[in-house]
Amino acid sequence: MAAEAIASDTDSKARRGFLLALGAYLLWGLLPFYMKAVAHLPLAEVIAHRIVWSVPIAAAV
Repeated sequence: MAAEAIASDTDSKARRGFLLALGAYLLWGLLPFYMKAVAHLPLAEVIAHRIVWSVPIAAAV
């Protein structure tokens, strides 16, 4: 019984790790589209938005 619970927990962690890694790779792969979309904006504005929006996102995490 305990071995089944451990195996189930291991499978769950492996699945979660795979999905998190997949999400990270997708975000990394889509980053060039973001850079292309904000290329016409002033650099200071992009940096300011990243600083301002990182605070509530970090608080939510």
